[in-house]
Amino acid sequence: MAAAASGIVICGDGPAVIAQQTPSVVFTPSVILGPFYPQVKPVEHDRDLTIVSGRKQRANGTLIYLTGQIRNLKGEPVAGAQVTVWQANTHGRYRHKSDPNPAPLDPNFQGFATQVTDDQGRYRLKTIKPGAYPAPVVGMRAPHIHFEIGAKFDRLITQMFFPEEPLNGQDAFYQFLKAPQRGAVLAKPAALPAGSEPDALAFSWDVVLISG
Repeated sequence: MAAAASGIVICGDGPAVIAQQTPSVVFTPSVILGPFYPQVKPVEHDRDLTIVSGRKQRANGTLIYLTGQIRNLKGEPVAGAQVTVWQANTHGRYRHKSDPNPAPLDPNFQGFATQVTDDQGRYRLKTIKPGAYPAPVVGMRAPHIHFEIGAKFDRLITQMFFPEEPLNGQDAFYQFLKAPQRGAVLAKPAALPAGSEPDALAFSWDVVLISG
């Protein structure tokens, strides 16, 4: 379904839009919640997924700094939105009892985080780039991070993918999306924050909800 009004393009089936293009705003479809959402939440769920309290080593894998802003369709920041993320570790395995992947767990990887956006609708995370993994029925999954965003009026469950990732072309859920929607779920390269590790990567991903 698609409609155009006042220079805004809307398409898809979800209750939120992601503004990754200007001036058009692409309405992002919901991307599957997946079977590895942690029903039992870990005790530690801060913004830094690379360090677990009581452990001296950080998580294995390429460090990622991820930032973004939650806005509504009018461009207004959505303060106080809850942003929840969960993901596989660098080996492609979730910290979830139902994950059949024989890849190793990483005891130093948190794997889950939740936070509330600030007064400008911003969120930030420090994590690692998740590994690809074989999934039942659909085949190989490209690296991705799961997002659940809850605001006063809108709720969005989706997945963020990485740009220029070869496995995006094989990922069933990414390929299911039409071309404008694929761009909407792709993060963008960003500048590293001051003092970050020299081998780290940085990305940004902004989300626009209809009402906020």
